[in-house]
Amino acid sequence: MNVRYCLLGPLEALVDGEPAPLPGGKPRALLACLLLDPGRVVSVDALAEALWTTPPASAHKVVQVYVSQLRKLLGKDAIETRAPGYRVPLADTDLAEFERFAEDAAHSSDPARRTELLCQALDLWRGPALAEFRGEPFAEAAERRLTDLRLLALEERIDAELELGEHARLVPELEALVGQEPLRERPRAQLMLALYRSGRQAEALESYRAGRQLLVDELGIEPGPALQELERAILRQDEALAGPQRAPRPRGSVVCAVPALKSLVAPLADEQRELVLVDLFADPSELRERAAALRDGEARTAAFVTDTPGADLVRLASEQDAELLVCGPLEPTELERLLNGATCDVALAPRPELPFEPSTPILVPFGGDRPEWAALELAAWLARAHGLELRLLGVEAAEGRRD
Repeated sequence: MNVRYCLLGPLEALVDGEPAPLPGGKPRALLACLLLDPGRVVSVDALAEALWTTPPASAHKVVQVYVSQLRKLLGKDAIETRAPGYRVPLADTDLAEFERFAEDAAHSSDPARRTELLCQALDLWRGPALAEFRGEPFAEAAERRLTDLRLLALEERIDAELELGEHARLVPELEALVGQEPLRERPRAQLMLALYRSGRQAEALESYRAGRQLLVDELGIEPGPALQELERAILRQDEALAGPQRAPRPRGSVVCAVPALKSLVAPLADEQRELVLVDLFADPSELRERAAALRDGEARTAAFVTDTPGADLVRLASEQDAELLVCGPLEPTELERLLNGATCDVALAPRPELPFEPSTPILVPFGGDRPEWAALELAAWLARAHGLELRLLGVEAAEGRRD
């Protein structure tokens, strides 16, 4: 059997590519304990202490039963008996793959290559690692370590993209990251730099002041030397802070993604939610093909946007009291997980690999029997955020008429 273990999110085991029905409770926790030390023997005593606050007298026997259950699901060689306990042989895990991508990125001097590798590493995450074992003693340190590894990879990816001149696009992501990790100084420094390079010097300085106040109030300390020096450099408008300009993206053909959009929308739209999916594309000449494909399909009409999402999109949506969920390029199952229980009416699904031309207008197919006001609203916000032209384009209505 070929087994792949997934730790970067809910614990999963894929046997020959198919999900194995892992048991819950303590057998599942036992497997997680072993996977956190792949290739090393974990004693039965250590496993018992990890599984029970006060191990019962029968702990050794119960651990043996759990191992037997797991072997039936994963194969007899999945867990080896080695005195004084058990071990999982060095295995195919998403964690090991993540670490390989991160290590390769650390050895690359090319920011574009680093970005590519770190995006691949971060895409392996399906949610918080070990969250299902939160509160268990064995998981506390490991969860902290894995969370730090992910944050470090994210910060490294952002640094690489700043080197590529992507500062304006990074601002909303960094604002969200600073909100999640307000005491972490590196993301705040990255946000200050991205804001400054985007011509938003006052906001960069305000971010520093807010971070300093938080550190003083919460921990009684001043920001570190690097953050203080960055503030001084911004105040004197140090030329060294000027970043590279974003390289123009070459134009080229783009495969129509309407079938993929339909597959995302179909299982998610229901009577309670009007789901308008926004598709990004490079060439306005694609509009006729895409509008026709959407008109003939079951998907809701989408706004077609010819630029990456505006840096102020989330803020604008908030000011307009709109319920908006911004998603990246996601598999249908991941998008469904994010939307589950959400009240949003609009999902944004950018595909950053597409070659965009940032000066082209934002186009909205509008008309027919059921015009999509939410799509028009979102496109208007994008146009205002970028100072771009907004065009409404008629689409074919019933009986061949144009609206």
